[in-house]
Amino acid sequence: MANVIKIKRSESAGSIPTTSSLAVGEICMNIADQKLYTRKSDDSIVTISDVATGKSSLELISDDAGATAGPTIDLYRNSFSPFDSDDIGEIKFQGENDNSDKVVYAKITSKVTDATASTEDAILEFHVQEAGSNETVIQIKGDGIHITSGNKITFADGTSMSTAATSGISEATATTIATAKAVTMAIALG
Repeated sequence: MANVIKIKRSESAGSIPTTSSLAVGEICMNIADQKLYTRKSDDSIVTISDVATGKSSLELISDDAGATAGPTIDLYRNSFSPFDSDDIGEIKFQGENDNSDKVVYAKITSKVTDATASTEDAILEFHVQEAGSNETVIQIKGDGIHITSGNKITFADGTSMSTAATSGISEATATTIATAKAVTMAIALG
C-alpha cells in the first residue's frame, strides 16, 4: 500500500494561514488561490508560490555568514548508464503567445560530450526562439565560447561580428565585421 503525505491545505479563496496554525518551516497550500505559504523563524508568514500575481515561485536563502557559496542549486542526473551526448539538465523560460499556447521562449541546456572517467567533457547551450523556432545561439565548451552559424555579436557602439558560410570559405573561418572603427584580428587556420 502506498503512503500518502498531505500538507495543510484550504479550499477557501483568500484564506491565509496564521502563526498559530503553522509551525516554523511548515508548508500549507491554498488550493483555490493556487498559493503556497510557510512560516519563517521571525514568525512572519511568507508566500512561497503565487500563481495569480506572478510573484517568485522559489526563493532560496542561505543564512551562512561564512564565505562559502550559498544557496546552491544542484541539478544532478543520476543515470544508470551515462553516455556521450546525454542531456543532463535544462532550465526553461516559458510563457504564452497571443494564441494562449505555452511556448519555451528560451532555455539553457547542459550535455555530456564525453562521459569517460577522468576525461569528462560537457557543453552548455543557450537557446532562444526566433521566428517560431527554438535555435541554439551560443555554446560554451572547454575550448571557449562558440557563436552558432548565422548569428552575430553586436557591441554597444554598433559594431557587430557574425559567422556565416561564404562560397569557397568554410563556416569555421568565415567572419564578417561591420564597424566604423579599425579592427585587428588574429585567426589561426588549419
